Amino acid sequence: MSTPLKTFRAWKPLCRIIAIAVIYHLVALVGMRLAVLPGDVATVWVPAGLSLAVMLLWGLRVWPGVFLGAFSTYLILDPTPASLAIGATTAVGNTLTPLIGVKLLQTFIPSRYPFHKTTHVFIFIGIGALLCQLISATFGVTALRIANWITTSEFGYVFVTWWIANATGVIVYAPWILSLYYRWKNGDSLRLKRQGKWEVLEIASWLALFIIVMQFAFFQAYHIEYLVIPLLVWAVFRFPTHITTTVIVITISLAVIGTVQKKSVFVHDDLNRSLLFLDSFIAVISITMLVLIAVLAERSQANQELQQAKQDLEKRVHNRTQELFEANQQLTQQQEDLQKQAESLNETVSQLKKTQAQLIQNETMTGLGQLVAGVAHEINNPIGFIYSNLTPAKEYFEDILELLDLYQSKLPADDPDILEFKEEIDFEFIQQDFMNLMTSMRSGSERIQKIILSLRNFSRLDEAELKCVDIHQGLDSTLLVLQHRLQGETDYPPIQVVKKYGNLPKIECFALYINQVFMNVLNNAIEGIIARQAQEDNAPTGQITIQTKRFSESIVQIFISDNGTGINPHHKSRIFEPFFTTKDVGKGTGLGLYNSYETIVAKHGGSLVCESIPNQETIFEITLPIRSPMA
Repeated sequence: MSTPLKTFRAWKPLCRIIAIAVIYHLVALVGMRLAVLPGDVATVWVPAGLSLAVMLLWGLRVWPGVFLGAFSTYLILDPTPASLAIGATTAVGNTLTPLIGVKLLQTFIPSRYPFHKTTHVFIFIGIGALLCQLISATFGVTALRIANWITTSEFGYVFVTWWIANATGVIVYAPWILSLYYRWKNGDSLRLKRQGKWEVLEIASWLALFIIVMQFAFFQAYHIEYLVIPLLVWAVFRFPTHITTTVIVITISLAVIGTVQKKSVFVHDDLNRSLLFLDSFIAVISITMLVLIAVLAERSQANQELQQAKQDLEKRVHNRTQELFEANQQLTQQQEDLQKQAESLNETVSQLKKTQAQLIQNETMTGLGQLVAGVAHEINNPIGFIYSNLTPAKEYFEDILELLDLYQSKLPADDPDILEFKEEIDFEFIQQDFMNLMTSMRSGSERIQKIILSLRNFSRLDEAELKCVDIHQGLDSTLLVLQHRLQGETDYPPIQVVKKYGNLPKIECFALYINQVFMNVLNNAIEGIIARQAQEDNAPTGQITIQTKRFSESIVQIFISDNGTGINPHHKSRIFEPFFTTKDVGKGTGLGLYNSYETIVAKHGGSLVCESIPNQETIFEITLPIRSPMA
């Protein structure tokens, strides 16, 4: 450590004491110039707030600065023996007051800045401004009376005025000094930060109104003095604390100056009455603003604590979810092992375990693809066998018919038993209908092959995970899987699907995951339509509209809308949260839209947005990049 720095730190306490004495002396001189009562008693005693503030900031060891500043004021103004005696007595009272006040405040308030809580503000006012200032008033006014600077009849109101002047000085100027110090202490500039044009307009408007009210109330005696309150409330809500306390100091100072010059609204024929109105005004606005500042500070602190609690809760939920996921994986593995060892159990237990495994798989994006691909594969083999044998079967039957015709031509005399059997089986109808039967079987086989192809396109298990695919093909495959629900049932009519496909290029994506998103969104749309038709007697025909378009050179959009029940506005902000569901217990896990959101946003760098008007329309907007950022 350098020698100058060591020297500075060694002399720092003394420097503080000297600085406090000088500032106290200068402020006291100004206060004396504004004194209007016998004994040079001021209406607002700024040094009272200064002495309490500096002892709160730097501790009780700076009391010599307060004493020297108070005593030197009398030494400069009137160095007579009587004046110096009064000055010494007053200096003792002015020094004991902040010493006792700070000691009591530290007992009840743990912080050196007592304006972050409303209870601390009232304790500060009650102890620091009202109770302890009785000490200074007692010492000072008693000294004035002993020196015959005031008469016995003047003792009472001079004492009250001295006490109120000190109290108002503490209420007004101590918060100002503390707020400026802590603003500087925290490393923040005391200047206003650069503002935007609207903020500049707001500040200019506030200043204009403030100047007008100050001028008319305190220098032209118009009775609009309490219009200052909404302006100060405006400042409390919109400006930093050190700016607000500065405005309060300026307001009080102007009010005092205008009253001393007999220009303000507080001026009356009776001087005591004037000071009473002035002090009441000072007390009302100062205490009101300090309480309001504390209320806002408490609200800000509560918001910060709430945000921290939310973050802690989210972290705990995340950790708990991770634990549950790991436990679920272990349980799944255990179930698979148990299933291998429990093949001899009855069909009911086996079916229960299969159902449970299927439910777990259905909540994952790969589970549905494996299920659909497996079904498609198993159906594809036998239907391929049937389809490939239809042509030989038709040819064989045609050969048999030709053989029968050949027999009939060679053996014209029909046997009665043969004729009877031909008539019984309606041989001529069989000849005509068998070809129609073969054609129907071929048509059905081709239809099943198309369904299998759509199922395989939906599952995409036969392709690489990240590949350029046709989004329209995925939508059509998903609609085909859901066709049984779209065709309607006994309790609701069919649902109409309107396709408005644009000209889209192939999209580089994880096709299985994208198809799962389409499945989740379309399933929700179908359930919303079914729910509305069950609730309303004259519900409109269910309709799902799918629109695709190219938004830009690198982005495509898919809009899926329905006219179902919609989403409650209270639930809209939570629909993408994990495990959030409005369905009855056992009918939903709350993972569908969460997985969809994660797929679109996290896996593909797109966006998933929902807009809903209850009982009118719900629109899911899916935005995808043409080239995946995961490539």
